[in-house]
Formats: sequence, structure tokens, C-alpha cells
Amino acid sequence: MAEQEGRDILARVLVANDGEVISRLRLSAAEAARVCNVTPRQLIYWTKKGLVKPSTEDEHDYDVFAMEKVIRIRQALEKGYSLEKAAAVVQRDLAALSAEVARLEAMAPQELEHELRRRLERLEEQVAALRSSLPASLNIARLRRAVVELGRLENQGMLQAQSGGESTKTAVLRIGRAVEELEHLLREVQPASV
Repeated sequence: MAEQEGRDILARVLVANDGEVISRLRLSAAEAARVCNVTPRQLIYWTKKGLVKPSTEDEHDYDVFAMEKVIRIRQALEKGYSLEKAAAVVQRDLAALSAEVARLEAMAPQELEHELRRRLERLEEQVAALRSSLPASLNIARLRRAVVELGRLENQGMLQAQSGGESTKTAVLRIGRAVEELEHLLREVQPASV
């Protein structure tokens, strides 16, 4: 408990000092790779390709800004992008983020407050929509597991044919299709509300 309180206080200090500690933090390639969940070889390769730049103070160290870019590139790769496309997507996103920060900094205090309130309201609406859809997605996950289990039991010959003439395999397939339709409908509804 005391350790968590210490971390909370440290987080407030890091924010209160305008990021001075964060902007000074430097890690070696091996340490940065470990933090970013990539191999040192990947990090060095990306650096040689010019996709990631090491610290301006030491070409063998990486600052938090470089590590953020590495993490974002890794995440884009996990989504199936090629390395070049991942780097381009990350660069575009970081440029858009930078432009948004500049836009917000240029706003008058009252405009900024109005903008932030509007964003907070939107986030609250998204949270409410997710909360309302969560029970449905959990129930669908349970149905999916039940269909898999029924299929397994039927394959092992542990289920008997139903008295109405429908085979267990047919019933399992029908239930499986119904679950897929429910999942499809849930995916269609979620993006509209989020």
C-alpha cells in the first residue's frame, strides 16, 4: 500500500514539474528495447532505417519520446502493417497529435474549458454505451463456449439425438449460427454508439 502511494505521489511530481524528469530520462538500447517489448536487434534495425531516432544528446540512448514511437510501431505491426506502413501510420498519428496540442494551446481559456467539457461528455457517453453492451458481449462469449463444448461432447458420442428427429450435430450448428449472428449484430451496434 505504501509503495502504491509513493508511485501516486511520484506521478503527481512528474506532472507538476512539466515533465522535466521524463524529458531527461535516457535508456540504453537494451533497456529501451525491454521497456518497449521489442528485441534490441529490432530497435537497432529500426534506428538504422531512420524510423526511430535515438536521443539528441547521445546516439546510443533512447528518450521517452523515441520509446513511445517504438511502442506505437510495435502495436501497428501487431495489427498486421508492414514495417514501413507502421512507421508511416505512427508518424501521421504523432503529427496529428502535435497539431491538436498546438490547436488547444492557441485557444482562449474559456474556449479550452468548453472544448474539454465537450470531450468529457463524449467520453462519458462512450463509457455508458460500453457498459450497456458489456453484459451482452459476456453472454455471447458464454454462448460461444457452450457451443464449443456441445460440439466436443457430440464428437465424443456423449450426446443423444433429440426426439424430434433433429441430430445433435444439427442443433449445435444452428446454435453456433445464432451466436455468430448475435456477435455480428453486437459489432454493428457498438461502433455506432462509441
